[in-house]
Amino acid sequence: MNYRHHFHAGNFADVMKHVLLIELLNRLNSKDKPYRYIDTHGGAGLYDLSRAPAQKSGEYLEGIHRLVQLDRSVVQQAPQAVQTYLKDVEKLRSQQSKGWYPGSPWLGSQHIRPADSGTVFEMQPDVFFDLKDNIRDPRFGIHQRDAYEGLLAVIPPKEKRGMVMIDPPYELERKDFPQLVELLTNAYKKWSTGVFVLWYPIKDRSMIERFEKKMLKTGIKKQLICELCVWPDDTPVGLNGCGLLIINPPWQFADQAEVILQWLFPHLRMTENGGHAAVRWLAAE
Repeated sequence: MNYRHHFHAGNFADVMKHVLLIELLNRLNSKDKPYRYIDTHGGAGLYDLSRAPAQKSGEYLEGIHRLVQLDRSVVQQAPQAVQTYLKDVEKLRSQQSKGWYPGSPWLGSQHIRPADSGTVFEMQPDVFFDLKDNIRDPRFGIHQRDAYEGLLAVIPPKEKRGMVMIDPPYELERKDFPQLVELLTNAYKKWSTGVFVLWYPIKDRSMIERFEKKMLKTGIKKQLICELCVWPDDTPVGLNGCGLLIINPPWQFADQAEVILQWLFPHLRMTENGGHAAVRWLAAE
């Protein structure tokens, strides 16, 4: 694999994914029983945006950099998950330096409770080494393991409650993501009460429509789509937007996700006309 998330860390897609991740975890925290947070493609866990990869791409400038430049009065009007996210980034930077940015495993470690646990997979040897160094939390198990095999081996977890974050590099998972449809179908069969969260890029609308049709055909209920497109669909750029497909979203998450995305959209959009933020049910209960 050639993909390295360091080039893309902190971009608009990371912002969207991480704010909604915080909202999901906080809603899981509303019930007393412990749960498991599973991250199938953990990456390095933390990223230094002052290093060459992030500086070369500059993608963070249109993502987290925009938000940290906002006036405090504007941030105070943001949804709570956005405010929490920005406080998390500020906390990390106070511990490291102002160029650092958190990945989803680090954010997970900040928001699960003492009785909860985490499982993180990462296949690439050098990235796995960084992940183990960056996430030193006794509640977390860090594994150098293929997600397609590893996820099915660890579910359902002993806690019975929990969430799976799936954010692959999309080097093998191309076209309409057939591998991911199969993975979600098999995972749901093993753990029908789990919350499954799939991040995916939006580059070709027709491809996304085919993916959604495949997911509908699985018969899985309670499938929610969250989209943030900072460019119009027909703009010839590398990434027009991104989406989260969420199976079994927690109660009232959909309503709050809509509020969050409508707040983020004007701050992250790349053009005055076009693009969108939307939350909709792909399959109802």
